[in-house]
Amino acid sequence: MKRKELRKLLIPVLAFCMAAPAPVLAAEGGAAQAGTEAGASAGGQEASDTECLSETPEAYEQRTGYVLPEGWQYVLDENGCVILNGDGTPQLREEPSEETGEGTETPGEQPGEGTETPAVTPEPEQTLGASTSTNEQLIAAQQIIELPVIVEDFRFWTVARKYAFAVEDLEIKEEMDQESRSIGSLAQNGVCYVLKEDQETGWLYVESGRVRGFVKAEQVMTGDEAQSLLEQYQNTAKALAEEAGTEYTGIGTVAAEAAELVPWQENEAFTWLRATVNQTVIDKKYALCNATKLNIREGQGTDSRIVGTLSQGALCYILADQDQEWIYIESGDVRGFVKSEYIDFGEETDRAVEEKGEESFGLAEQLIEPEENEAIYYTLTSIKSGVPGGELRQSLLDFAAQFIGNPYVWGGTSLTEGADCSGFVQSIFRQYGYELPRTSGEQSQYGTQIPVEDAQPGDLIFYARNGVVYHVVIYAGDGQTIEAMSTNVGIVRGTLDTAHAVWATRILEDTVYAYGSGDIAEVNAEPAMYGTNLGEFKLTYYCACEICCDVETGITATGTPVVEGRTIAVDPTVIPYGTQVIINGHIFTAEDCGGAIKGNRIDIYVNDHDRANALGVNYAEVYLLK
Repeated sequence: MKRKELRKLLIPVLAFCMAAPAPVLAAEGGAAQAGTEAGASAGGQEASDTECLSETPEAYEQRTGYVLPEGWQYVLDENGCVILNGDGTPQLREEPSEETGEGTETPGEQPGEGTETPAVTPEPEQTLGASTSTNEQLIAAQQIIELPVIVEDFRFWTVARKYAFAVEDLEIKEEMDQESRSIGSLAQNGVCYVLKEDQETGWLYVESGRVRGFVKAEQVMTGDEAQSLLEQYQNTAKALAEEAGTEYTGIGTVAAEAAELVPWQENEAFTWLRATVNQTVIDKKYALCNATKLNIREGQGTDSRIVGTLSQGALCYILADQDQEWIYIESGDVRGFVKSEYIDFGEETDRAVEEKGEESFGLAEQLIEPEENEAIYYTLTSIKSGVPGGELRQSLLDFAAQFIGNPYVWGGTSLTEGADCSGFVQSIFRQYGYELPRTSGEQSQYGTQIPVEDAQPGDLIFYARNGVVYHVVIYAGDGQTIEAMSTNVGIVRGTLDTAHAVWATRILEDTVYAYGSGDIAEVNAEPAMYGTNLGEFKLTYYCACEICCDVETGITATGTPVVEGRTIAVDPTVIPYGTQVIINGHIFTAEDCGGAIKGNRIDIYVNDHDRANALGVNYAEVYLLK
């Protein structure tokens, strides 16, 4: 199905939603509570583009964003409501002059050509039922607070591989100083991966094997020279794999990695940056504690320090050494070793957890902070993937920017077919695991309220008029916004309206945001969620490795980190980016693509390469999520 055809299918659905009473729209918004009219106009009235109800001047301005020209006033009926022309514009009269006390009524027409036309203003939508009459009173009534100090999360996040090769034998340093300790050595033409570049100093932060530290930029080859050597290594590795009858697994079999001169636990550069080219998320392997109280140890032995405890029946996840006497586990933010005899795992345990749900089980009690636990980085993997706040914020902005130029649709939530200001915000944040309320007024009470001047890129900023919140924007930094502004201009990159901005809210965490790893086989779509049948699609599976993706990366084509249970790769001409679909009862989001993904084919992301291969090829009917 072509994008144009998909658009034709979506338009009638949106048209029906726009014509439906406000309670229907509220139900379809997905986050509206009982009594909330998610699709209603400002002031809680039901309205459409072609129908205007009796309303006061204040309510009319809140609903339409209309700015009364200087020197004019509304023509009001006996109830103090604005009298509208046939096209929905207000009837106006000149303000009475001081000499005559009379004004000229102009039914059916706007002020003349000499009247200044107001600039484009955001279209308001559902507002709070505020008891305040000024923005100052509204701000005073809110709990705008200073943000607390954030403790940094321990999780690593996966980044794309940027290859570099040693020009000659070199040593990797612990600090950006040639006199600092050497923590690893790399032979000529050995491979490393550039994780960050300090352009001012010319130092690169690199990773090679278990070694992570600093080299000077001139010590390694990058760019076209590195690409040429990479292709030589790839061809050699592929030839060797074919000769041995094994699967190609990357250049690790032919390209030398760094030798460790200092144990990673003693290398202060190891956690200088928590980005890595290695896989950071693994499939969940359940285990349940069978002891009354089980100690989680920092090392593999009873003489090792206790870092946490598990109560009987508590849930943990096996990360490493499943077949050893001491198994490395994770439970909550506690990571360490437990004796295998005191935990149950296997098919029976898996069934028990899946039947009851993970949320039914307790987790470990933390006894020391993660950063004090020497076992915390025994493996860089976790059941969750992490992205630092800055990375996450930029990812969200990049994702939102893709939809600039798409239409504004009052009451809409579609990133491709049209959304209003809060519908746009709701749909963007949903891709990052946050289910925001439906309207700007409700959203203004979600998250941590902070002063506008403290807003960071990715925070939300709310506008109010006469003490009533009517518009929301995503702050993009440097006084810029990304927002669904109005019917006339659609979704745009705008400028912050400081005159009407009352406060910001912070939703995105400033350190590491942990994405939940989901089961692609989980049925999480209710019957009422099924929309248009897009037809039968061929289903394949992939992970974020070099074999599946040519380059190893944890970032999708739309800028979001891959998440099992959410991410699918599609042909965007068939299923536009951001579209949510139902496959075998599970809800996925179209946020990636691939050279081989054409037409009615979908590639479903999973965390593990072996599992991707094992799942093979399937076929299924694909439905739009209503």
